[in-house]
Amino acid sequence: MGEAAGGAPRGRPRSERARAAVLDAAAELLVADGMDAVTMEAIAARAQVSKATVYKWWPSPAHVVLESFFSRTTHTIAVDPALPLAEQLTAQLASLAALFRDTDSGPLMADLVAAAQADPDIREALEERWLRPRRQVASGLLAAAVAEGELNAGTDIPAAVDQLFAPVYYRLLMGHEPLHDTLAATLVRQLLDGLRTRRPVAALTG
Repeated sequence: MGEAAGGAPRGRPRSERARAAVLDAAAELLVADGMDAVTMEAIAARAQVSKATVYKWWPSPAHVVLESFFSRTTHTIAVDPALPLAEQLTAQLASLAALFRDTDSGPLMADLVAAAQADPDIREALEERWLRPRRQVASGLLAAAVAEGELNAGTDIPAAVDQLFAPVYYRLLMGHEPLHDTLAATLVRQLLDGLRTRRPVAALTG
């Protein structure tokens, strides 16, 4: 009773259950009390696991928080490969803007960015678990467009990715303009208009 054939326990393995409990605990602490409340001791107590168990998978509370945050927002990274470049980039950017505007992820991200200025662990986790995965998707799309001749061969891809995403974070952190529904399409259109390959004038007139 309680075990599947061969003696294996039913349901998720214990380590997977513990890992999920830790991620849930970190998210709950962050939402309830802010980043300062998220310590390894508090996470372990809320998840009902040992502190050693938490350290087995993550080097710092910031890494736990960012993985928890990331795991709940991966849908904002995914793109449909069947869509044209502009629509792929717009979909990714629009998902991020909506996440920041319409959910508690916006204030949480603002808190994490602020905390990262003084805490190298948070800064490292933010880059590793949040920024890098998103940048890799957008960079891959732009690099493929360069390789196919759709964008200029001299395109600085890291700078282009910054041009796409920086306004979203700027508006989140400064609050001077809204993260409205048309922002993503505007940012993508203006970027691609400047990067698209143009035929020489002689070829156009000859």
